[in-house]
Amino acid sequence: MTRYHTKLAVLLIASLLLTALAVPAHSEGKGGSAFLQSLLIPGWGQHSLGQKRTALMFFSAEVLCLSGILSMRAYGSSTRDDYKALASAHAGVIGDHDHDFYVDVGNWMSVDDFNNQRMLERNFGSIYSADDEVWNWDSEGNRATMEKIRIRSDRAFNSVIYFAAGMAINHLASAIHAGRQASIKNSADLSDNSKSKRMQLDWSPMVASDGIGLRFNCRF
Repeated sequence: MTRYHTKLAVLLIASLLLTALAVPAHSEGKGGSAFLQSLLIPGWGQHSLGQKRTALMFFSAEVLCLSGILSMRAYGSSTRDDYKALASAHAGVIGDHDHDFYVDVGNWMSVDDFNNQRMLERNFGSIYSADDEVWNWDSEGNRATMEKIRIRSDRAFNSVIYFAAGMAINHLASAIHAGRQASIKNSADLSDNSKSKRMQLDWSPMVASDGIGLRFNCRF
């Protein structure tokens, strides 16, 4: 597993843990419904509560993060293909290899230079010995160009991680906000209903032998 996949896995696990902690706080009534709606689609819960501007804000953030993930992943894949093709054409790399192999190819002029340094360090486990683990650059300029392209590719893939983290945070923030707003709305509705039940004022006409009047009744 690459560092990219390791970081992404950590982010996903952290998001799930945060979600598990947050759900019980809004798991009943309309608050729970709004919470789950916005957890699934940011802004959905706010829209169901009539908060359209806030809903648009959370949904726009979702679209921005998703666009960032797709664009950075596409750019990272494209530049990765470019530096692999450059290594094949100008360093004689055969076949496809993992990321760490191309890091070494971009930092050393030949496999012999790399292996000699590893032997000096007595790091024999890192020596390349397979027939397809061979490279020899035709010029320093092509090696440097390949390394620059590889770095751009790695940065693009790292950006995917940050956009994914932003998306997870947006889901949780939208869900918690929707759940709290629904709870506040429910509390206000209950308070209004309670007040109307506690105090009622009505009137009725009253006819007597000496005239006509009105009778008021006030119940608390």
